[in-house]
Amino acid sequence: MAGNPNSIIVFGPSPDSYYISHGRRHFVEQMSPAFTNHAKTDLNISVSRWTSCDLTLSSVHFNGDISRDMRDHINGANGKCAAEFASFPDTNNPGHYSVKGKNHTLNAILPSYFIERLQTMRREVHNFDAVLTGMLFGKGKTNIILLEDGFSADLDGTEFPSPEHPLYKVLVEFSTPGDGWCLDRGSTLCFYDSRFFFLKFKRPGQNMIRMRWNLPKDVEAKFDALQQLAQQPEEQMALMQEDQMTMNLAHTRMVCGHYLGGLHG
Repeated sequence: MAGNPNSIIVFGPSPDSYYISHGRRHFVEQMSPAFTNHAKTDLNISVSRWTSCDLTLSSVHFNGDISRDMRDHINGANGKCAAEFASFPDTNNPGHYSVKGKNHTLNAILPSYFIERLQTMRREVHNFDAVLTGMLFGKGKTNIILLEDGFSADLDGTEFPSPEHPLYKVLVEFSTPGDGWCLDRGSTLCFYDSRFFFLKFKRPGQNMIRMRWNLPKDVEAKFDALQQLAQQPEEQMALMQEDQMTMNLAHTRMVCGHYLGGLHG
């Protein structure tokens, strides 16, 4: 819906490294020069649905240091299917990644622990590759498999000493059988501290998003400031105008595409 603020949060390698956005505004601190430049010049908050980074802060949208296989998956080049979603595990190996393709295939180069988990899920979940929407990775072995009608969390036991752990409590809240909550790809987990996360829950076929987060104090304060700013009437009006311009541009491109297709037909 036009005028409905979108939120994106990306954790860097430490509490003073992050990207936070809500509505039309953002904060970016101590991220890589390439990511920072992208955030300031090209990242459209309203239409961006997810942003993934590895431990080197290389955003999959633009960085040239990621592996050639990953670039091919993202761009749909050299016989690879274009990516719907990409993510990276908690590892310093830039060759490790998970890519969900637009043709429903999963392409992953991951440590054996994650591969074994995917193989188990494939045996247990009917039509797994079709209903899989992606994977989220957190600190250590923590990961969440995203499905069209739910999610499956696997938490690193060394990081979750009790049921009072913030992430554990939120996942339990949305895991009631029959409730039908799944996780949006705009969710993110933190690599350096398992207590920090930003999750977007939704139900299939519905537009309503319920957000839950636990953030470092400075990040929390700036996110709160962005949310308050977005409530100002002038910001709401400006956001609606920007969203409308984006929708008009997308419609124009679609119409031109159909017209050109008709000419070549």
